[in-house]
Amino acid sequence: MVSLKFLTEVYELIGEQGYAISFSPAKQKNFLMYCNGNFIGGLFDEALYFVFTDRVNEMLGNPESEYRGYSTTAQHRMLRCPLELGKQALKTIYTEKFEGSRLVYDMTYTSIGASVLEDFYDDNVVFLRFCYENGLLKKSPLDKKSRIIRTVYIKSDLTERGVKYFYLLLRKFLVFYDNKGKTDLEKMLNRWLGSFQENADSL
Repeated sequence: MVSLKFLTEVYELIGEQGYAISFSPAKQKNFLMYCNGNFIGGLFDEALYFVFTDRVNEMLGNPESEYRGYSTTAQHRMLRCPLELGKQALKTIYTEKFEGSRLVYDMTYTSIGASVLEDFYDDNVVFLRFCYENGLLKKSPLDKKSRIIRTVYIKSDLTERGVKYFYLLLRKFLVFYDNKGKTDLEKMLNRWLGSFQENADSL
């Protein structure tokens, strides 16, 4: 059984911008817990639990896991977490389980000068090829005929270098538009990426 006081305490302790916490009732007046709509743990018998992940387990000192859930027939392997480590555990588990699926680019996005996807296709070919050849994407985004394989990219598609530079480059790309074709896109991409790298090196 979980009291309203304890639920409120946990909510105020671990919830913050970017990590929207919500709860749903479970059996015996306990609660399942979600972050940004993703199941991450629960409150059981006045204690905070997170679903088992290797990094959270290591962070907590490798405690013995327990099986908790909505009912005795719907159980998940979980780790009991001290309240003072709740916020750290939340961020760790969210990064480990869900951050890789975060959307980073959807080609159907409508940008300046590209009211429909077809208007922007050739520029996307140049952009995606450049990102792959410069080590920002893990896999080639084009087939052997230079056709785009898919239109949606998530964080797990990025290399470590891509995590640093892809979105910065994407923002420049989406506002880049020269309807007279006088400015070479690949030249601009090289210039932008070089600038980002120089700024990073100077920090």
